[in-house]
Amino acid sequence: MAANPVPVVETRSAERGTEAPPPTGEKGTPAAPRGLPLFTRLFLLILLCALPPLVGLGGTMMRINVDTLQQMVLDLHRSIIGDVQRAVRNELDRVEQDLEGLSLLLFAPGLGDDATRYALVGSRIAALRDIDFVSLYAPSGQRVTTVKAEEVPEPRVVSRLGPALLEALRASNGQMVVQGVRASEQGGPVLEVLYPIVKDGSVRAILGTQVKLGKLCALMEDLGEKFLGSRENVFVVDRERRLVFHADLARVAAREDLSRHGLFAALSGDSSFDTDMVAISDFHLDGQEMVGSLEAISGRGWAVVVQRPRSVVYGSLSEMYASILAVLALAALVALVVGLFGARQLTRPIRDLVAATRALAERTFRGVSERVTRRGDELGTLGRAFDSMAVTLEAKEREVVTQTQVRAALSRYLSPDVVDLVVSNPEQLRLGGERREVTILFADVVGFTKLSESQPPETIVALLNELFTFATEIIQRRGGIIDKFIGDCVMAVWGSPQSHPDDALRAVQAAEDLRRWLDVGNRRWRARWGIEIQLAIGIHTGPAVAGNVGSEKRMEYTVIGDTVNVAARIESMAQPGQILVSEATRERIGDSGVELVPAGERQLHGRTAATRIFEVPL
Repeated sequence: MAANPVPVVETRSAERGTEAPPPTGEKGTPAAPRGLPLFTRLFLLILLCALPPLVGLGGTMMRINVDTLQQMVLDLHRSIIGDVQRAVRNELDRVEQDLEGLSLLLFAPGLGDDATRYALVGSRIAALRDIDFVSLYAPSGQRVTTVKAEEVPEPRVVSRLGPALLEALRASNGQMVVQGVRASEQGGPVLEVLYPIVKDGSVRAILGTQVKLGKLCALMEDLGEKFLGSRENVFVVDRERRLVFHADLARVAAREDLSRHGLFAALSGDSSFDTDMVAISDFHLDGQEMVGSLEAISGRGWAVVVQRPRSVVYGSLSEMYASILAVLALAALVALVVGLFGARQLTRPIRDLVAATRALAERTFRGVSERVTRRGDELGTLGRAFDSMAVTLEAKEREVVTQTQVRAALSRYLSPDVVDLVVSNPEQLRLGGERREVTILFADVVGFTKLSESQPPETIVALLNELFTFATEIIQRRGGIIDKFIGDCVMAVWGSPQSHPDDALRAVQAAEDLRRWLDVGNRRWRARWGIEIQLAIGIHTGPAVAGNVGSEKRMEYTVIGDTVNVAARIESMAQPGQILVSEATRERIGDSGVELVPAGERQLHGRTAATRIFEVPL
């Protein structure tokens, strides 16, 4: 965007009686008015008086820089603390989801005897990243068995849970209970957790395991080195002030006690970290002045600590103070020698620049007044450059806000991949498409017509919204996109607009996730409305045309071809809770570890050749 034009002083032509056009410089921009350089004016006027404007400018710059630097430090600490809190919560939520999935394998109906269930649990554990085993406990706290991955040595676990733990599990409302951190048999730190399996309001069984902390500790190291200059500057402690997460795994495993840490002396009131609390303070650590922030992780009894040496945080202020004071001292010496004349001419433009600087700090892009931009010296050049900068910053902010609003609006109708395609490449918004290999998944609610007849429409809409919300999350997490919702049916696509070598496998895994999640959803709907549903799922892989279909005024991104029809017909043959996969999809999956059972050859409607079908067993 071009800068604002320099205001022109209106003059009258003596001969023509019209306004004289402004002089122009290079590339058609108004030429700067001629005048004495600012150095010359300063040289002449400093003999009269330069101290008041310099003192005002120096003091203002000091205050602005101090306030800005303090806010930047606070924002940086909050940002890092927020990253740590999100990472910790996400990791604990993921562990809880993994344990919930293992509990389904142990107690879901139709999976065989105990030996078969334990084998399924062992296979699932082998695929998990941070869990090597689970111990199954009876409601009384007595250990029943321990299931582990094959390559993992036999873990040391307690044979019976104590009464206090059992009481905490009963009061947890089915939520995972974190016992604490300790060193594992391999020497690394692990987090001991217990997950109650609740049915009909009572604890049916308990799963116990140990979660490896390498990932979260690596995050502490990365944040500390990247943003704070040292791996020691980000860590998490519990209510006893012992390390939970730190870049040094040995210190975490040793449960190092930090109760003498200087930042904790600033805490007041409830310092158990069980409630939301924030502390910001200066303190001493090993003889060094530090600036630190602490914020509790609600509900866990933990707190995130971020710290930096004060000399590093405010190092630039000392140099700024020294420079400004040196200039002020020199100006005072000159002012005392030469007197107090001529300050007004320099004070007014400098004050305008200071006011514009303050306005810019407050995100008000109003520029400076004309009496500055009309000047022909360096102050005029600075004023015009400042105006140009304000216009550019305002335009960029509007552009960012507009793009954010567009992305937020589009994301409610399109998948994130398609939103990125539309926003980053608007020139691709034209009718047409390209031939790609895709995997199509259809998931349909079985018996939806009968369900609609027996329930109010408000209940049906609420149920479908909740079903589609979780289906969208599961499909997008597995790399697919939602092509469309067709009544009570979901159509998902893998391979467009972005493709992956394992798109077929991702589609099957998403179908399995949908089926597993439906058990949880049915419990909620049965308790809320007294109803439950089943999905019939069909998957097929093949070529299709992916692109924009419709008209120039209204179009949608979709895939079209025989592959879509085959996937829909396979889904129509599936029974409630059944996942059917075509032979083409099975060939793309290969030896990926997904079990597929032959379901025979089927004659699809409208096709002459029979199609081999495979089933994903429960």
